[in-house]
Amino acid sequence: MSEPSTIDSYPFELNDFDPAVDTITSEVVHPGPSAADRSIARRASLQILYELDTTDHELADTLEAHFTERPEAYAVRQHIRRFVDGVISNRATIDGILQEYAPEWPVDQVAVIDRNILRIAIYEYLLQKRKTPVPVIVNEAVYLAQIFGAEHAHGFVHGVLGAITSELEPQLQTAAEVDDTA
Repeated sequence: MSEPSTIDSYPFELNDFDPAVDTITSEVVHPGPSAADRSIARRASLQILYELDTTDHELADTLEAHFTERPEAYAVRQHIRRFVDGVISNRATIDGILQEYAPEWPVDQVAVIDRNILRIAIYEYLLQKRKTPVPVIVNEAVYLAQIFGAEHAHGFVHGVLGAITSELEPQLQTAAEVDDTA
């Protein structure tokens, strides 16, 4: 099959197109990560954070092992790095928020899996620059707690995130409105 060689062979009208003066340009649009990719990244990030929380393994070695052993993790490695690096670099802030909204449970007494699910969700909700819808964050966290947590872990995770989002959502909206008027 031959390539179009003249303007007359384009599949659409080029009204008022003068090849001596006008040019045609194109733009490549790369789609953002799909919801499934972000779900895979959250799950892999949880596994990595769990391993780091329960062993003396180094971050670089743990990431490399996960990317090597799991092809699905390798495909979304940028998102995994964002979640893991974000949680690790903001751990004190995240744990302070967690302690504030679950005061009857000291952070070190919360089950490791639940603690890391909540860390990822709090990071994603409050600290990352790219905004994910709140229902998505909560649903993903609850789903991870159902899969990996103890029998009633999903209720605990949902309760803590519900308290955080119900109290902080109006404050975040007010802050956004102030930014919009500035």
